[in-house]
Amino acid sequence: MGEKKGQTIKLIFDFQTQLSTEVFNHGEWGRVTPNRFRSFNGKRRILKFDQENKPYYEEYLGPVYLYETNKILKGKAKTDYIYPEDFNHKITLRPGESHLDESKPRKT
Repeated sequence: MGEKKGQTIKLIFDFQTQLSTEVFNHGEWGRVTPNRFRSFNGKRRILKFDQENKPYYEEYLGPVYLYETNKILKGKAKTDYIYPEDFNHKITLRPGESHLDESKPRKT
């Protein structure tokens, strides 16, 4: 039997995922996927429609989750997108992957 890989939990979305989700990054608004939207630590907004079907933006003030988890970020973070690696996670390279080490200067 094959082992299940990837996401094994159902993510919590505190907003309607079919609406346009946007984040304010690098001085402008940009559309992002719902997964990235829930993990963005900055200004967020959702495009909604009123009774007359006219679009308007509503600022989103919901919780910020660690990327692809249901863990809520508590406090402030220094980065925009919140990944689990940002919190005490060290990446170890396997033998033969030294070319992926960004701390070593590359030969040109």
